[in-house]
Amino acid sequence: MLVRTGLYISASYIALAMSLLSDFLRTLKDEEISSLKKISFTDRDHDAFLKTVLFVGQKNFADAALQQELKMTKAHFDKINSVLLDKVYSHHTGGEDSKVLYLLWEKGLYNHLYHEARVRERRYLKLTDKKKISVFFRLVFGISLRLPVTENKIERADLYAKKYLATLKKPSEEELWEIEVMKFWNTIFYNSAHGKMKEYEPVVLSTLKKWEKKLVGKKYSACSFFYWLSWSTYYEYYTHNFNGWSTALRNALREFDNSKKDLGENYRVFVVTKLATAYCQGSFFKESLQMYREAFAKHEKQLLRNLYHPLMYSIIAIINHEFDDAEKMLLAHLIPRLYKFPDESLNFDIERNCAILYMQKSDYEKAAHYLQLGQQWDKTQITLLGDILQRMVHNIHFLLVKDFETAAALLRKNKKFLSSKQKDAMVMEYAAVFTLIGEIIRYKQGKKLPQDFQLRLHALQTGIMKLYGGLLIKAIA
Repeated sequence: MLVRTGLYISASYIALAMSLLSDFLRTLKDEEISSLKKISFTDRDHDAFLKTVLFVGQKNFADAALQQELKMTKAHFDKINSVLLDKVYSHHTGGEDSKVLYLLWEKGLYNHLYHEARVRERRYLKLTDKKKISVFFRLVFGISLRLPVTENKIERADLYAKKYLATLKKPSEEELWEIEVMKFWNTIFYNSAHGKMKEYEPVVLSTLKKWEKKLVGKKYSACSFFYWLSWSTYYEYYTHNFNGWSTALRNALREFDNSKKDLGENYRVFVVTKLATAYCQGSFFKESLQMYREAFAKHEKQLLRNLYHPLMYSIIAIINHEFDDAEKMLLAHLIPRLYKFPDESLNFDIERNCAILYMQKSDYEKAAHYLQLGQQWDKTQITLLGDILQRMVHNIHFLLVKDFETAAALLRKNKKFLSSKQKDAMVMEYAAVFTLIGEIIRYKQGKKLPQDFQLRLHALQTGIMKLYGGLLIKAIA
């Protein structure tokens, strides 16, 4: 058997080694690639590594071509790449479980993450180290909660929660409750992203009421932290209740500070940035941008690991008409990493946000470029909400370039799509925007606007919808 950093591995790992290494190298920035020169290699490994770096930078990269270039058998080729992969991971993280797995999470290499988790799990099971395997399962469970909705996050979190609890001889009530609440929190956003708010809302409210009663008189701060996170997620995605959302987040921060457990500073930063987002949703736009600026000033390195944060910063900057600030963030931290981050939904959101920025700056050629990129995604790779928002921005673009014929044709197509989803509450909410688009088209063609048009348009200048409502203001001008 082959040995990989002290653990036995099957041929299946070796077979994947090349794609794992090449996929990982593609996510690295130039300075990260450059830092790999510090790794100590044998002469043969060094030659293989340099050629791998060279090859993965090519558009039509293929494992077979690299193998041929190195003049190796398939078995030898795979073995060397498994060794190289370990060295690269160790260089970036020191080889620690949490650092390696979180690095793969940050890079969006989710299949690689769980492959690595299985490899490490087998090592701990062979060593029969119950304490380490328990800590490890808890780590993977926590990471699973933070996956995108497209990555089987519910199933993966449930699997590792069961594995973790199975390692505890006599889990306490607090431990059991904490895991249960965390799993529940995970489902709230998941169902909203899949457009199931109407069906799932009663479940959310009844479950939260149950936990409210159970937690009375209990000093389970970690459990209460996730209870309040659950409320905040409900308010964020199922309601327009700014006060409820911001209050839930402040309560979560209080419980975080009261907890004797090390929940991880990541969760504090998560809540603080969510609070900035809540202020945006509450239409406190300047305050929201200021909170995000302060967060980046204190935690820039951490925030840049998750592309959601520079994306959200740019959105709030656009809403505030701080277009240069938004473009700076996009150019520095998002566009250079486009497609290096394998999360399709996030790449899709970045493209749409770039289009909105350049539409606001009246650079319609650049806007069209990013819209075209967004149009190329398969519908199975994006959420229903993302699909609706893309259709909306795409439709408004033709309004802004004064191509009313195409705008009208596109509107008919989009309304047909919306009518096929009428049972979904989220779809009906966004249908109002398409109604306004149609009224603006007719206005530009010489018709009068309805009497309540301004009132309905004004409703789209609140919260994060101002990102899209602002485009309608520009279109009607």
